[in-house]
Amino acid sequence: MQNMEWYYTLNKPALTPPDVVFGYVWPVLYFMMFLALYIMVRQKGEHKIWGASALFLVQLGLNLMWSPLFFTYQNIGGALLLIVVLWGLIGFTVRAFGKISAAAAWLLVPYWLWVSFAVYLNFEIWRLN
Repeated sequence: MQNMEWYYTLNKPALTPPDVVFGYVWPVLYFMMFLALYIMVRQKGEHKIWGASALFLVQLGLNLMWSPLFFTYQNIGGALLLIVVLWGLIGFTVRAFGKISAAAAWLLVPYWLWVSFAVYLNFEIWRLN
């Protein structure tokens, strides 16, 4: 269970969006991510699909670890380290997908941009607290 009371006590940067934004953005991004993965696994005769799909699954696992690390364990620094690694893995995933399907790669770009913004937010929260 996430500890939102703790989160509300933190100093946050001015560019922190209202909580409701996250509830709209993430479902759209997850839909686009899984559509990209669907496009990839539907490719025929591409041996690189498995490596690219493995990258996707690793970055997805890190994505799913970020919220508990930040909110439940209240580990802002650990979450920052994790999200920086996640950001890099998303970049490698976009590149790997792009070698097979431009459409699949482009579907991940909004996610990569949002995580870039999340890196900024996590860094600033770490710095301010």
